[in-house]
Amino acid sequence: MTAGEPAPERRTGDLIATLLLIGFSVGVAVVMFFVSLLWAVGANDNTLAIVFGGYLPLAFCVIGGVIGIVALSRRRTAFWYPLIALVLSAAAWLIALAVVR
Repeated sequence: MTAGEPAPERRTGDLIATLLLIGFSVGVAVVMFFVSLLWAVGANDNTLAIVFGGYLPLAFCVIGGVIGIVALSRRRTAFWYPLIALVLSAAAWLIALAVVR
């Protein structure tokens, strides 16, 4: 670091929020996955509901986590990515819930 260069910012709040949201979205996605597996026990074919309610939230969680970590490494605001992934996971699970009924 030279004398003319500004000191790098410490973005501790963004780091903590991003990591907590990634952990929370992983937990929620796992719960959604196991709840959607309970839909497979029914007599009807609920394959579409299992895909929307089980696999899609896991995929959103992984994608949001990876993009969030990449944004953290590039020193960008990163907490939005796991938050958006969490909202998309909930929306996909609610669509799956509507398909099951």
